[in-house]
Amino acid sequence: MSLWDLFFTSQPTAPPQLGAWYFLLPTSLVVVGLLSIRFASSKGYKNFWYWGQLIQLLIINSWYIAAHLPVSESLPFYHSRMAMWIILLAPKGRFKQYFALVGVFGSIMALVHPVFYPYPFPHVSSINNVFGHWALLANCLIYLVQSYQVEERDAWKICQMTFGVNAIIQLANLVTGGNYGFMRRPPVIGNHGLVLNYLIVTILMTGTLILINAIVKSSKKRKRTSESD
Repeated sequence: MSLWDLFFTSQPTAPPQLGAWYFLLPTSLVVVGLLSIRFASSKGYKNFWYWGQLIQLLIINSWYIAAHLPVSESLPFYHSRMAMWIILLAPKGRFKQYFALVGVFGSIMALVHPVFYPYPFPHVSSINNVFGHWALLANCLIYLVQSYQVEERDAWKICQMTFGVNAIIQLANLVTGGNYGFMRRPPVIGNHGLVLNYLIVTILMTGTLILINAIVKSSKKRKRTSESD
């Protein structure tokens, strides 16, 4: 097999088996997370992850097109895919801040419970899954450290947006037959039908996002208090 085929083949075989190497994924999340908080104001650090994410998105979407992946798999309706584009391109504001929280959540889920395409490592889809979520975590944390705004009734706003976004994703699943947002066939909790899947995933996701938001807000308040002393 040529190097090109190794990276870009469209002939599925089997997903990579991590075995004992699995522990590197959650460990890498901690490392990237700590570095992103520490160097959030570093222009070089920010540029590395911004441009790295953009290049990664262009490469993987080009492969989706070249490999003729069906619309049930190739559209940007996974939470992480949506967050990747929004954190790069959207203007500052409530919408971007919400997806920064989603990006942190999605990165953790994706690398704690990785789901790879059926191509052996180092296929572009595997590299995309790992590097793409590193970059997403970094870009989202950088945004939250630098631009997070404390809002009134933020938990209720997170709830509204999550139910709305997930309704759009579930509609995409109905139209395409996909498993976007893992709401057609949720891992771990099992399949309980589209409506119950939507409710269970959305409730769990909402609770997690509210928790992440509370941690970020508490950190921001402590920082402001220490700066005013």
